[in-house]
Amino acid sequence: MNKSHVPQAMHQEQVKNLLKFIDASQDEAVKKDIFYQLGYECFHARNLDAWIGKWTGNVQGFLDWVNVEHASKYWERLEFTEDGTALVLTGRIVEGCACAFADCPQPPLSLCHHCCKNFQQELFGMLLGRKVEVEITAAYLLGDERCNTIIHLV
Repeated sequence: MNKSHVPQAMHQEQVKNLLKFIDASQDEAVKKDIFYQLGYECFHARNLDAWIGKWTGNVQGFLDWVNVEHASKYWERLEFTEDGTALVLTGRIVEGCACAFADCPQPPLSLCHHCCKNFQQELFGMLLGRKVEVEITAAYLLGDERCNTIIHLV
């Protein structure tokens, strides 16, 4: 009898538990490396580079999509600072984290500190066509009612 090998699908709880283990047991440098890569993979594996590419060269169009059309599910406002050196992102009030890996008791905070940070650095770096440094100023996982960031232009 010739049965073809069919690998068993990974259960999402396995990944959640693994991420919680890494967050609880590894030093900050290791957590940063792993969770930064996770943010990078989340952005690119979901083809968000093609989505944000629609606004390449049209940053004002993206700002209008957020601020005028109110089309973003997660963002309430996105505005440049007066001196133009940063974008301030104000998130919508949420009842949970957007990340499926955070949908568990005591989710790993590295999802905010590193994964989401790098996800946004990928997104806004691509939108703006330059290196950016994201600073998370409020986050649902950190006890806030919304997720806010400052995107510093480097």
